[in-house]
Amino acid sequence: MNPKAYEASTADWKRLRAYARKVARQTRRPLAAAIGYTVTDYRTVERQVVREHGPFGLFKRTETRSERQPFSRHVPVIGQHWVLEVRHQNIEKNVGGRGGHHQETTHEKTTYLLLPDGGLKCVAVWEEESVHTADGRTQIVVDTSHHVRDIGDRDLRTFDFEKCHREYGRHGRGTKTWGDREPGKRLLVHAKGVGLSAALKRLL
Repeated sequence: MNPKAYEASTADWKRLRAYARKVARQTRRPLAAAIGYTVTDYRTVERQVVREHGPFGLFKRTETRSERQPFSRHVPVIGQHWVLEVRHQNIEKNVGGRGGHHQETTHEKTTYLLLPDGGLKCVAVWEEESVHTADGRTQIVVDTSHHVRDIGDRDLRTFDFEKCHREYGRHGRGTKTWGDREPGKRLLVHAKGVGLSAALKRLL
């Protein structure tokens, strides 16, 4: 493969999108399940409490108290689809001191997919976990978010170059990263967009 010729090439998005619609119509592959996740939110509820007072608890008084209660909520991201490619990236940051140890970990899952209407989408879901340990107690906070966009020029290298896993650092110390989100150096195709076209063809 000629890297210079590849970099000088331009993806034919009109042809790629037309081919994606054709594949969506003709493929017999089963659809993958919709993507979504569950988050925990909190809401304030009022609760009536009966309190006894006076000698031997002879008198009773009703009080209203406010409490924060957790509840689960499903967040839909995108409906059924065909998977073209999946990549992961993880970052772990550790800070330690006399006051305890703090660790922040981000797990990113990126799915490149084809929709039943022929749309080409990139879906990223992030799970951020914060763990703080001090005085023998551990506090954990988890937050999940997502982003959906059309597959574009910046995504083509994911399909056009080899898949490569990279890992740096050590768990529990400083910053550690690992995953295969960034493509490798070995070029697999002669022009931009050919890798995406091949991924679509594998669904037929």
